[in-house]
Amino acid sequence: MRQTSNDLRVRRTIKSIKYAFCQLVLEKDYSEISITELAERAEINRKTFYLHFSSLDDLIEQLQNEIVDNFLDYVEQETNELDVAGCISKFYHYLDECDDVEQKLMCDPNYVFFYNNVTNMLLETPAFKSFYEKTKHPYIVRAYCVTITSIYRSWLQNGKPTPIDELIDYSSDLIINGYGHADL
Repeated sequence: MRQTSNDLRVRRTIKSIKYAFCQLVLEKDYSEISITELAERAEINRKTFYLHFSSLDDLIEQLQNEIVDNFLDYVEQETNELDVAGCISKFYHYLDECDDVEQKLMCDPNYVFFYNNVTNMLLETPAFKSFYEKTKHPYIVRAYCVTITSIYRSWLQNGKPTPIDELIDYSSDLIINGYGHADL
């Protein structure tokens, strides 16, 4: 139940809510965040929160939509050209350049629901459906698309043991040519 407005007060309030939420994300898991705590942190009352969002899930959904929109803008050329290696490169650079909050939401195992929703939203867009809908087994190709993020998350959780460009090259080789043909 979002209210959209050009009113500066409304925009400031929404910005304050999002900022407070992002601070809380860095401090705790989603299940531990309450609307009361969020409202206190944003220096608003609960009723004000509910003027703009119907729930924390509604706020999360808005953040997910923003990430999807930003990423689609970032990879528009590569998706239009069905450039798998280019999409992988852009995706890894996008994740690597995210701020701490976005990186936690997309990569932290405690926020896997967020990552899963963003991934599903992305893969349901016409830009990404074109990668796997034309194939004989779209569910297999879709699973490969999901694997791209798993590789990045594993790399991140292991302390970025290789340079990102090497990660991109190796991942692209695995995805495009398969395990048997990758430069092991």
